[in-house]
Amino acid sequence: MQNSQYADATVLLFDRQQAVRKQTRSVLNALGFKSFLEFSELESARFALSNQHVEIVVLALEAEDCGVLRLIQDIRGRRHGLDPFVPILLTTWDAKMKVLKPVIGAGADDILLYPFSTNQMGQRIDVLASHRKPFVISEDYFGPDRRSASDLRDDPTSIVVPNSLQARAQGRRDLAPNTARIEAAMAELRRLKLRNVARRIWFLADNLKAALPDPSLPDRYESELVNLQKSLRSYGKTLMPGDPADLSTLSESLSGVLTGLFGKPADTKGLFLLEQSALALRVASKLDHEDSSAGDAISDAVAQTTGLNADMVRAVLG
Repeated sequence: MQNSQYADATVLLFDRQQAVRKQTRSVLNALGFKSFLEFSELESARFALSNQHVEIVVLALEAEDCGVLRLIQDIRGRRHGLDPFVPILLTTWDAKMKVLKPVIGAGADDILLYPFSTNQMGQRIDVLASHRKPFVISEDYFGPDRRSASDLRDDPTSIVVPNSLQARAQGRRDLAPNTARIEAAMAELRRLKLRNVARRIWFLADNLKAALPDPSLPDRYESELVNLQKSLRSYGKTLMPGDPADLSTLSESLSGVLTGLFGKPADTKGLFLLEQSALALRVASKLDHEDSSAGDAISDAVAQTTGLNADMVRAVLG
């Protein structure tokens, strides 16, 4: 079932087990891939990614991670490699990894469990080349948007990113990850991160205000404030000099309110001021196309957690 559209695409293939690596390469050969960079050592794969463009990365993940997840995070975070958006497919023999959220949270596009057929691998790669998920970013996650179709309809804020595999397979240079396109996509994602972190900050502040009558609040009050402070620091680190001045002003104001709550018992006035300050930051951080109303719906998938929930894990692994 060779597909000639992949003949000119280069695969970076990492697997410490030579026999399994050869088996994976044979499957990719059968799908039409002819150009490979093969590695049994992860550091060699890292070096290659920093010096050569590839269209797809296929990494074997063992039961005890040898650094694969960190490599994916480094690629997505632009700490390593030439293209933060390169399609990444993980392979593994360990079905128990289905319950490990960090595997999905690292930002890989897909996971394929051994033993897999040529047809199964082909289906996953075809999706990456023609129907790849857009990217989303929050406080602690950067990668494919795995939210449900209903969430995406209610909160359409994912970004279509450059796709090296699609560009090569379809012969479309306009999709290739050159410097200008990467920078443009990263700028969109940074702005989206501000919006998503601001929504989380408000979500936490609003929940804290609502919990005031809860008798257990004093036991967790300080830790809740610390969580808020962590998110607010993330927001501040994401701001850049060219952003609207009111974002920085509101962030600093909220930081002052939050700092003033530490070391004191929770009270109605303080938590009301905290929630209102967080609401002002959320409204100011809206994207240009979003409703200007302060009463818009908050997407639970983004606001409640900075990581991935169980539904998102099932969306990848089935």
